[in-house]
Amino acid sequence: MPCPTLEDLLSGKSGNHAVHCRDCKALLDAYAEVDSVFESAFSGISSPAGLSAAVYAGIFPIGFKLRPSPVPEFLDLIGWTAVLAIAAIVLPRFILPLSSIWAVFG
Repeated sequence: MPCPTLEDLLSGKSGNHAVHCRDCKALLDAYAEVDSVFESAFSGISSPAGLSAAVYAGIFPIGFKLRPSPVPEFLDLIGWTAVLAIAAIVLPRFILPLSSIWAVFG
């Protein structure tokens, strides 16, 4: 049976594969060791209080506004032009026969 990916091993999707596979067990042990070393090394470190606000201010400067795209308006223009063109072709074909029917009954 092939070994599952590391993500599957960590999420538990592989069942108890690591219990029976020596390589997967060694991989999970190494992962746990690295994780604990990182936890102990970086446990006292935190980002400054204003970092998040500074990052967002750098990404979206004050006064910066996204202009809406003209593409939807252009597509609306094309669509309504097509509707009016179809109406200009189809409606006269129906109006003329209707007017003759109304003249007979009117």
